Amino acid sequence: MPARKRVSKRVSARAAAAKRTALLAQDMEVPLNDALDAAHASRLMGYGLAQHVGDEEGRAVVALAWAACRRLDALQQLWGQLFKCAMQARG
Repeated sequence: MPARKRVSKRVSARAAAAKRTALLAQDMEVPLNDALDAAHASRLMGYGLAQHVGDEEGRAVVALAWAACRRLDALQQLWGQLFKCAMQARG
């Protein structure tokens, strides 16, 4: 008697897309965290400039870095939602 063939489950397009999205989100985590750390470091350097060099020069660096920090924080929150949705869709 011949051996029975295993019936493989077909991966749906939705599940495949969810898997690709989850993998992409995982790949984005490290660069996103690095960018956020760099923006926070720039902000701290701006505070140091304001104390030691002059308030006007330091304030410009702090303002620019603070804007970058806020945008990166918002991006990180969206990233978390994307990752959560991808993991839920994945199963």
